[in-house]
Amino acid sequence: MKFEVCIPIAAPTLEKAIYELKEAEKYVDLIELRVDYISNIDKNKLKKLLESKKKKAIVTCRPKSLCGNFEGSEEARINLLKKAVEFNADFIDIEIEAGKEKILELIKNKKNSKVIVSHHNSSETSPLAELQKKYEEIKKLSPDLIKIVANANSINDNFTIFDLLKGKKCLISFCMGIRGQISRILAPKYGSMLTFASLSEGKESASGQISIDEMKNVYNISMINEDTNVLGVMGEFAENSMSKYMHNPSFNAKKLNFVYIPFKVKGNELGDFINNFKKFNFKGASVTVPHKVAIINYIDSIDETAKQIGAVNTIVNDKNKLAGYNTDYYGAAEALKEKTSLKGKRALVIGAGGASRAIIYALKKEKSHITIINRTNENAKELAGEFDVQYGKFENKKQLIKENEIIINATSVGMKPNVNESIINENELTEGKVLMDIVYEPSETKLIKIARKKKCIAITGGRMLFYQATGQYKLWARQEPDFKLMEKSLLEQIRKE
Repeated sequence: MKFEVCIPIAAPTLEKAIYELKEAEKYVDLIELRVDYISNIDKNKLKKLLESKKKKAIVTCRPKSLCGNFEGSEEARINLLKKAVEFNADFIDIEIEAGKEKILELIKNKKNSKVIVSHHNSSETSPLAELQKKYEEIKKLSPDLIKIVANANSINDNFTIFDLLKGKKCLISFCMGIRGQISRILAPKYGSMLTFASLSEGKESASGQISIDEMKNVYNISMINEDTNVLGVMGEFAENSMSKYMHNPSFNAKKLNFVYIPFKVKGNELGDFINNFKKFNFKGASVTVPHKVAIINYIDSIDETAKQIGAVNTIVNDKNKLAGYNTDYYGAAEALKEKTSLKGKRALVIGAGGASRAIIYALKKEKSHITIINRTNENAKELAGEFDVQYGKFENKKQLIKENEIIINATSVGMKPNVNESIINENELTEGKVLMDIVYEPSETKLIKIARKKKCIAITGGRMLFYQATGQYKLWARQEPDFKLMEKSLLEQIRKE
């Protein structure tokens, strides 16, 4: 069996299930029919559903006790699976928890159907040794396919699944949950026989499922194979990054075997993640909030610009040695220069993190006069001393905004999901300023809306994102990106919001 993307149908009625089945068949060759979701499912409804299919189908009837929706007796549930065999289902899925006797009976009488024996852990990812033991337990029953699915509580749980998949030809395995999405995307690279994608947003049958549109058109799932070079964005809220909408289309257009995905990494996971990053030979990463400074402790070398800035936003893996770079300064400078000259201008930078460092470096290079403020005044003072620029007190923000021509929010305030927050209040901003907000998700932050209302020149985080991304692309691919395509893809995504 070759790798397949499967769309699960978890509709509440037979009519809705048939409709969604036909929609799903437009995208993939394999559908999972979650008959446990169909109200009052019986053999007649099951027969009608299977007669409606034109592509291959898995019949699954998961009980409530195993995160399914079937409320009938265990006998009724097993009988439905037996009927699915009788009605020529291509696959039936039965949980190892159903017991050896029932599973062996289904395998013995499977006729033309294939049997998937599955195990789902919706709370955690067990250690590799335990998962291996579960695999061996299921393998002894001689099913056609084995499915082992865990829940990722950490980005690093995905690597346990990648280890489990090694050397196994009939295994379906990945992680559920938002932190498990990389294993769904990279399933074909590491040898899972299937991955699951929802028909559309809101149609997920399990946590962390990505829509088929995103799998196909953003991550180019059909192009991913064991040789695919893995890149991604490393951050606490990596799932909000728009960079995937720029990098993946350009890789596809240039026929480069790369995929760019979100690495949702918490601060206390960074060290283990970098170890796994090296172990699995990921090729590079963007680095975003809150890791731009901390990442320096985990990489092998840092280029001179990033060293001067004191922050890294780009990692390149060259023969298992991680080199750190910074393209944020270029992105900030280019985004600002689209709207204003910088030489001799007075600029107020709000924030004292990794992004602030890159922006201050860029402004100094362009000979601007810089003042830094931060919610923790001591951090602003320390950073100002490091770069030999002015600092002010956060409580004097209103007066400092009035005194400066360019105002830059270099904090994460206003970033999704905290979209109703702004580092600057409306009564603090005066007309005619050039205001840049580096937050790009949402594209129109509350601060940007305030700036437009106050008739300021507003620069969204998307412009800085675009320019810094082109610099990253060149470091990873060692060639020029398709600039127009990257810009077009980003703008299209922004318009969808």
